[in-house]
Amino acid sequence: MLREEVLVRRNWLSEQEFLDLLGITNLIPGPNSTEMVILCSYRRAGWLGLLVGGILFIFPAAAIVLALA
Repeated sequence: MLREEVLVRRNWLSEQEFLDLLGITNLIPGPNSTEMVILCSYRRAGWLGLLVGGILFIFPAAAIVLALA
């Protein structure tokens, strides 16, 4: 889904850039989907994109967890 959105629909990254980021996320431990969104956001908009992309990706799940706790 992320590949379709970032490469095909919005054309923010090239195929090679996306594959490079995917390789990086496979090297570091943690949730790959979160890491990919944060890295794609950083590539698109720098540090501000990193913060906004990370927060907007994590916030809905965190809100659901907190609401159910």
